[in-house]
Amino acid sequence: MKVSELEKISVMGAIPRERESRVEQSAYCIEYLNQPFYKSLRDMIVTQISSCERLLINTKRLDERNVIQRETL
Repeated sequence: MKVSELEKISVMGAIPRERESRVEQSAYCIEYLNQPFYKSLRDMIVTQISSCERLLINTKRLDERNVIQRETL
């Protein structure tokens, strides 16, 4: 199975930073695809962190990399 089939990051849209300003910031969604049921919360977290690490390897854009790195913290 390819890494691209396991997980992906996508832009959900742009949200304004503040009501007064018109500057928009992109909002991202990390999708965990084809993940089995887990025995415990710990197993789920470990699997999602490893998915993020694999996704980080193939991601080139800095803003997307920052989102993925925050997810693993």
